[in-house]
Amino acid sequence: MDETPLLYAQGCSKINLYLKITGKRANGYHELESLFLPLADPADDVAVDLDALPGAITVGCSDVLLPGGLENIAGKAADLWAKRSAVMPHWDINIVKNIPVAAGMGGGSSDAAAVLSLLNKHYNCPLSEAELAETALEIGADVPFFLRPQPSVVRGIGEIFQGLDFELPDLPILLAAPNYPVSAAEGYRLLDPQKISPMPPELHKQIMQALQQGDLEKLGTLIFNDLEAGVFNKYPILCLLQQALQASGALKVLMTGSGPTLFALYADHKQAQTACGELQNTYPEFRFIHTGNKK
Repeated sequence: MDETPLLYAQGCSKINLYLKITGKRANGYHELESLFLPLADPADDVAVDLDALPGAITVGCSDVLLPGGLENIAGKAADLWAKRSAVMPHWDINIVKNIPVAAGMGGGSSDAAAVLSLLNKHYNCPLSEAELAETALEIGADVPFFLRPQPSVVRGIGEIFQGLDFELPDLPILLAAPNYPVSAAEGYRLLDPQKISPMPPELHKQIMQALQQGDLEKLGTLIFNDLEAGVFNKYPILCLLQQALQASGALKVLMTGSGPTLFALYADHKQAQTACGELQNTYPEFRFIHTGNKK
């Protein structure tokens, strides 16, 4: 007897190496400029079982607090793909969550992109790359990025992205994830409107030069997150966590996206690994992950 066909993918997460809020549209959406940095770890495991009942889309998740079915972003992705491609769904989607939820790391968007890519490839690409990207954008502004994740400068509401024209150096990173979510809506609601302004072209140039030259110490003096102050003000424990990471020898500690996850940039992986172990022992209520932009 043949085994049940099963599609499988391991997505990726991301951090915002810097985040500038550049404007606000009439519909309430904020415009930004950011550098999205994909991380191989942490990553969710996404599987699509093709043996579900005809017309059915179900979603199961290792995090019981996340919704199932079409209320889950992965379910929404499958449903929209089915409508766009005229394929009858019969899919049972299962997600093992390794990326912290509502943590500024794009976990839900990554899951949605994984489902879109798996289905489109399995059914011999009924949607072109452009159509798949349009479908992804309808699901969420960050979803198109995760179709082909690579270090990219992102603009607009997150839907316009451009890959870098140079290879990034190895970036030793330690993630610190509190065990509570902060929604993107809340992160933007806490933003000080006075921070909304264009990205200074000279600052953008300096950040790119520091990255290209591998000058991590200089990079640490340049990168920032406009959403950080508002979230830190509401959740002061993040200030203490930031101080602990800085005391461990980090060159820079920033919140990623709308938080609450923090990332710390170190001079080398040995230092990051040592800090990871020590901080995990000291603060067992938080989750620390030693990672980087290279496998």
